[in-house]
Amino acid sequence: MAGYSSVIVVAWRQRTSSHLAALGRAANELKFSEQVKQDYTKADLSSRERAIADFAVKVSRSPDACSPADIAGLRAEGLSDEDILSLSEIVAYQNMSPRIMESLSTVD
Repeated sequence: MAGYSSVIVVAWRQRTSSHLAALGRAANELKFSEQVKQDYTKADLSSRERAIADFAVKVSRSPDACSPADIAGLRAEGLSDEDILSLSEIVAYQNMSPRIMESLSTVD
C-alpha cells in the first residue's frame, strides 16, 4: 500500500494527475520520493501531504471505514471538495488498474 500513497503524495506535490510524469519530475526530489516510497509515515511531509497519504491508505485498505470525519480532516488541511473528489478518483484508479491488468493477464 505504501506504493500507492507515494504516487499520490508525489503527484499532489507536483500538482499533476499524471503519476508517472510526477514521479519522473520527483527525481529532483529523490530523497523525498525515496522516503515516501519506503515509509510515508516517516517522510518529511507537510501536514496536508500526510493527511492526503493517510486518506489514500485508508481508502485503499478499508474504504468502508471512511467517515465524514476523514473528509472534514482533508477540508481542515485546505482541500476543497473538488480536490477531495480528485483525490478519491486517483486513489480508486490506482487501486483498480492492477486488478484489471491482472485479470486480463489470465486471458490467452
